[in-house]
Amino acid sequence: MKRDENREEGLKALDECEYMVLAMTDRLGEPYCLPLNGVRVGECVYFHCARRGEKLDCLRAHPAVCITAVGGQQVVQAEYTTLFTCAVARGRAVEVTDPEEMRRGLRAICEKYTPDCPGRVEEVIEKYLPAVSVWRVDLTSVSGRRKDTP
Repeated sequence: MKRDENREEGLKALDECEYMVLAMTDRLGEPYCLPLNGVRVGECVYFHCARRGEKLDCLRAHPAVCITAVGGQQVVQAEYTTLFTCAVARGRAVEVTDPEEMRRGLRAICEKYTPDCPGRVEEVIEKYLPAVSVWRVDLTSVSGRRKDTP
């Protein structure tokens, strides 16, 4: 497949990417984006952050967001091209306040980013739960693209 947009490719890119970029709008209506470690669980993406900061100010003022993710990127120098999968996902950011949902979101993040260290997941979650803010982006649209031949 070459650059065809579809939902399944987008979901796959969200699942396989090393990181995502969250785009949002600040209080003045200006664009603001930053990379984060997110994980897709069904029709939402979870991420965590500090309890204060510009990102939280943006999300609270304007919860409509866009997430991009790139996976499987490989430069083919001899062909002057890049092979990749990518996603563009849109949705609304919601601050998670239920402690059990916070734990589920953090557990999913740990399972994606530290799969070789399952023994300490619960200990780490309990240690950092009071210090983090957990957010969920409820996805409203996902599209993906793939270029797997030069």
